[in-house]
Amino acid sequence: MKKIISPLILLSAAFIWGIAFVAQKAASEVSLFTLCASRSIVAVIALIPVVMIFDRVGGNKRKLFSKKGIDLSKKELIGGLLAGVFLFIATALQQAGINNTDAGKASFITALYVVIVPIFALVFGKRSPINAWVGVGIAVVGFYLLCIKEGFTVATPDLLVFACAFVFAMQILTIDKFIEGSDGVRLSLVQFTTVSILSLASALIFETPIDFSKIGAALPEILFLGIGSSCIAYTLQIIGQKNTEPAVASIILSLESVFGAVASAIILGEVMLPKEYFGCALVLLSVIISQLDFSAIAKKLGIEKKNGSPSEKQ
Repeated sequence: MKKIISPLILLSAAFIWGIAFVAQKAASEVSLFTLCASRSIVAVIALIPVVMIFDRVGGNKRKLFSKKGIDLSKKELIGGLLAGVFLFIATALQQAGINNTDAGKASFITALYVVIVPIFALVFGKRSPINAWVGVGIAVVGFYLLCIKEGFTVATPDLLVFACAFVFAMQILTIDKFIEGSDGVRLSLVQFTTVSILSLASALIFETPIDFSKIGAALPEILFLGIGSSCIAYTLQIIGQKNTEPAVASIILSLESVFGAVASAIILGEVMLPKEYFGCALVLLSVIISQLDFSAIAKKLGIEKKNGSPSEKQ
């Protein structure tokens, strides 16, 4: 059951992130660190009562705030801090690159974390199943067809986005490393507290004075990004990764690009070309393949071949 529920949870996160592309475009007038700080602070405010409710109804006998302080395990604290640092860096690099390059190209380069995750996992001693590697190959082709509008050339902004793909891969692997034995919602709370502190400090250093009028104008989008994309989606990512291979999780999460393209077409009226629809289909195919157990299928076919057909037995 967990093998079915976990991918669905990750799929829900990817769907929310896809819709969030529209909100990010609408809030583009807000400067980089100010936007990141605003949405992260909203996420923290939303996550605190969620943790407290889960403690009450979950029967885990934990209490977030007590006379002894804040109830966080060493794993939740370290894992959340590391994931938060990686998430902050990845977001900053991505936005810096997107500001000076084609959005479609940036989406494709960012999505290359589907390749980086299984490679990094292999370096760290965690082998990905063959179906994940097949899914990765198909996904990369699909993302190229979906995202690249014109000829592919590499410039400095593209390198920034490529660097962000590496950091996003590290965030995914950090969650995979620390989620076992941790409370996923607490891990998410520490992650976004870290992002909030780093983003706010960066905004005060590089973007003063902060333009609160632009924050007010983009408040609906910031609330959606904070509650939906950050609080809910990233928490779903953490919970969903608990029983999913990191390489498979990265393929499912990368569906955000497909959902983003579809949402832009529906909400913003952007027109998709036939090759882009084919790209979406390939990415969906890669997700399906990533969920197949090739070894079990091969074993089953081997058994059937060994036993032979009923006519052969007679």
